[in-house]
Amino acid sequence: MRRPRRRRLGASSSAPLPLGALLAVLLATAGCRTRPQEVAAASEQPSAAGIAFARVMADPRDVPDERGEWIELRNAGADTVELRGWRLRSANDRPYALETSLRVAPGATVVLGRSADPAANGGVMVAHAYGAALSLANGADWLALDDARGVTVDSVAWSSAPRGEAFAPARPTPPPVAPSPARPDAAPPRTGNAAELVVRVLDVGQGDAIYVENGGSRVIIDGGPDAGRFGRLLDSLDLNGTTIDVVLLTHPHYDHHAGLRELFRSRRRITVRYFFDNRDPYPNAALDQLRDSVATRAARGELTVRDTDDPCGDGRATCTVRLRGGALLHVLRPLPGPADANERSAPAKLVGPDSASFTMWLAGDAERAATAWFDRTDYDRRPGMDVDVLKLDHHGSCNGSTARYLQLTTPAWAIASLAGPNDYGFVHAQTKTLLREQRVPWYRTDVNGTVTIRAPGTPGGGFTVTPSRGQPSADGPSDRRSTQGACRAM
Repeated sequence: MRRPRRRRLGASSSAPLPLGALLAVLLATAGCRTRPQEVAAASEQPSAAGIAFARVMADPRDVPDERGEWIELRNAGADTVELRGWRLRSANDRPYALETSLRVAPGATVVLGRSADPAANGGVMVAHAYGAALSLANGADWLALDDARGVTVDSVAWSSAPRGEAFAPARPTPPPVAPSPARPDAAPPRTGNAAELVVRVLDVGQGDAIYVENGGSRVIIDGGPDAGRFGRLLDSLDLNGTTIDVVLLTHPHYDHHAGLRELFRSRRRITVRYFFDNRDPYPNAALDQLRDSVATRAARGELTVRDTDDPCGDGRATCTVRLRGGALLHVLRPLPGPADANERSAPAKLVGPDSASFTMWLAGDAERAATAWFDRTDYDRRPGMDVDVLKLDHHGSCNGSTARYLQLTTPAWAIASLAGPNDYGFVHAQTKTLLREQRVPWYRTDVNGTVTIRAPGTPGGGFTVTPSRGQPSADGPSDRRSTQGACRAM
């Protein structure tokens, strides 16, 4: 089922509005926040030509927008690139084509701006002035760069522009990984043709498990409560003998970790490259078994372990995994402990190859303390929580959904992973009321089975959400109103 994006600031009917994507993560100027590192799940080369957005000044502080806006491009390739005939597109403007020669040498940067006068834009030397042809929004906007063949070689988006600061997508050097002959080879360079992103919210019963594919990269987030059931899903997805680039265990509850043990059965011959886990102590034999398997492979140099409290191992709050097909997975630091295990769930944001077309927020079983902390710690700006799809926290519990949380995420769809019947009253009536008030339809695995999301990755390509069965916004066999804690007031 295809659902068009709801119109938001500056959106056009032909190009869905990009939401909270890469540019909101980073500030590139001195004194700004430093960049989160990237896990090398794919090449750092942004396109076949090597040209990509380096920085964008969308909201200058000292001069008017019509004088001070500029866009910096960088050539990360090995050859000089001629930009004559290339196009810039944004959410609110007609495509702008460069009609004069502009050559960018390997490793060099070039600035395009509203004004060619350096005094108008903080001393930045502008190589090409586009005048009034482009006007970047200070709120939500996006930029796409097309080569002379019409192939989109890079795109960036933001939900708000920092005042007086240039900001940029995350493309730093990946963190070092101990060499190992068992570790898979580096991914091939990404080409201008982005690969389809496929996200499956798997029907694993009363638990969570999400499987992501993009350009040959594979990601698994949680594994549900039943190793046998998860193993059958691995069989059906033909994952035996393959490589999983990233496994993220959001938190150590049984209904999220138990199935992951199947990834490490020797008969499956599955290679795992990175395993993210908050490492919190939790008394459970299945979790001990899983962590022992992870530690054994790490000791042999076959796997890299990351603590979600320090996801890139360098003290920064965000670690960005670049998938081979152009999609990004931002793994974020959870609410600092000690806290309830649910509240320690590590959030993640998935960004499609075309960030303007698809984004998704996933936060395990995070409840009110955690979601309030996401808000306070500025995740709504970096990397941005404004998304197309929300994986409902804690299986649709009212403790995991508040009016403020929906305001931060503003999803076009919500998906809950749970069993029917269950002992918890999920999906809670209060959660469904909030979703209806915000006009957000939902799917649920107990009624709809595995839910599959597909985003083609082409600019303006949108996304589809398809259940295995049933209709959207269905009630379930266990749904009831919660009378516990803060839910009583909802």
